Amino acid sequence: MKARPSLSGVLLPVFSLSLLLAAGCDDSEPAVADAAVADSGAPVDSGSPVDSGSADGGVPAAPRVVAVSATGHDRFFGVTYDAAGNFYAVGVVSSSNVAATADFETVVAKFSAAGVLDTGFGTGGYARHNLAVGLGGEVARGIVVQPTGNIVVAATIEHAGATDPRDRDVALVRFNANGTRDTAFGTDGVVTLDLSAGEVVGTGYVADVAWDLSAYSDGRLVVTGAQKRTGGTDTDFAVVRLSADGVRDAAFGTNGVATVDINNRSANPRTATLLADGGIVMSGYMDDGGVVKPVLFKLTSAGVLDPSFGTAGVFAPTVLAAATEAYGAVLQGTSFVTAGYGRNSASESLDWLSLRVSPTGALDTTWGTAGVARLDLAMFNDNARALVALPDNRMLLVGGGRPTANNVDGMLAMLTATGQADTTFGARGIRTYDFGGASDFFWGVALNPARTQAAIVGARAVATPAADAGVSAENDDSVVFVLSL
Repeated sequence: MKARPSLSGVLLPVFSLSLLLAAGCDDSEPAVADAAVADSGAPVDSGSPVDSGSADGGVPAAPRVVAVSATGHDRFFGVTYDAAGNFYAVGVVSSSNVAATADFETVVAKFSAAGVLDTGFGTGGYARHNLAVGLGGEVARGIVVQPTGNIVVAATIEHAGATDPRDRDVALVRFNANGTRDTAFGTDGVVTLDLSAGEVVGTGYVADVAWDLSAYSDGRLVVTGAQKRTGGTDTDFAVVRLSADGVRDAAFGTNGVATVDINNRSANPRTATLLADGGIVMSGYMDDGGVVKPVLFKLTSAGVLDPSFGTAGVFAPTVLAAATEAYGAVLQGTSFVTAGYGRNSASESLDWLSLRVSPTGALDTTWGTAGVARLDLAMFNDNARALVALPDNRMLLVGGGRPTANNVDGMLAMLTATGQADTTFGARGIRTYDFGGASDFFWGVALNPARTQAAIVGARAVATPAADAGVSAENDDSVVFVLSL
C-alpha cells in the first residue's frame, strides 16, 4: 500500500499503530486496538536480543524488547543521555489495557550506559505520570536532561474540558534525578501550553501538537510543534522558548512563541537544532498543493525569521517531484543534514532520504547524488525517523524498512561524510532488525557524551489487521538498543 502524507495538526481516526504504519499514515498520533485485557502493571524485560540476523548484511547486535506494561501498550519515541553516560527513553504506556478506549500516560525509563534498566529510578526504573485523561491523545516524544540533573519531557496531551475530545495542548513535565515528579515545576510538575483553539476541519480536527524538546547549556527549554493558524484552518510551525523552570520567555517571539506560516499550508513539525549564536533551525515538511516539500527555517535568538537563511528565512524547495520530508536536521560542521523519506511519483515506493543544506539555506548538490542521498531496502515503503552526526562526520539514520510489503523491520543506515552509503557498516550501508512484530520501528537516537555509542529506541507493534476487528489483542512493546560506535 502506498503512503500518503498526513497533516500533523489534523488528528486522524483511531487505528492501531501497526495499521497506521502499514498504511503509511504514520505522522498521526499512535492509537490503540479494540480488545481489552487486564493490566498486571508489572514491567517485563524480554532479556534477549531480537536481531534479525542482519538480513541486509550488518553484524549481529541485540535490540531488546522491554514491556513497560505486561499487557498494555507501551512505545518509546525519544531518547537522551545525561552527563554520566546514562540514557533515558521517553514514550507512552496505556493505563490499563489495549482497548481503543484506553488512556495513555507519559513514561520515562532510565538505563545505564550498557542498556541495563536502573531500578532505583522512579518505580522499578520507570517514572510515569498521566498528564491528561483522554482517548489515546497523550504522546510524549521530546526529552532533555538539564544541568541540574532534572529530566524534562514534552508531550501532546488532551485539552482538559474540551467540547471536542480531539482537542489537544502541549505539555511539559519535569522529574527529579531520582524519578519523582518535580512539583516545583509549573503546577504540580506540569506546564501546559494552550497555543490555539482547536477546530473541526472536514472529517478531521486541527489542534496544537508537540514534537521535540531541546535544551540550552543553561537549562532553558525549546519546544517544537504546531498550532492552528489565526484566522485559518491550517497549522503553523510553532517554536516555544521557556526558562529552565518552564516560564515563557517574553524576549522570544510573542510571549515566548514564534510561529511560521508558509503559503497557508499545514505544518508538519519535527526537531530543532540550537545554534551557537542563539539561533534555532527547525525541520519539518508541508504539503504544498499536492507536492510534499521539506522545510527548514532559521530563527534569530529573538524568535524572528533570519533573512540570511534560504528565502526570507525559509528553505522549502521541491526536491523530489512527489514528496520529500525532513524528520530531523542536525549539524555537520556548519551545514545541516536531514533524515526523512520521499518519492518522485505515486507509482514509486517511499525511500529513505537525506539532504544537506548549507549554512545559508541552500541545497548542497555535492551531497549524495545531486543533493539527495536515497536508500531503499526492498522496493517497498521505508521511513527514516531520526539521525545523529558522528565525530568523523558520518551520519547514522534510524527508522523502519520493509523487507516485504506487509512487514516492517527496524532499520539503521550509515552515510559517509559526503552522503554515500557506508558499505563498511552493512550491505548498501543498511542493517535491519526484526523485533517480532508486524511494524517494528526505531523512532529515536542519541549519542553518549563521549560520542562512542548510540542509544536507539523504538517500538514493536504486533497486531495483524484481524486484531482491529476484535479477533485478537495486540500489545505493542518498547525497544531499546545500544550500538557501539
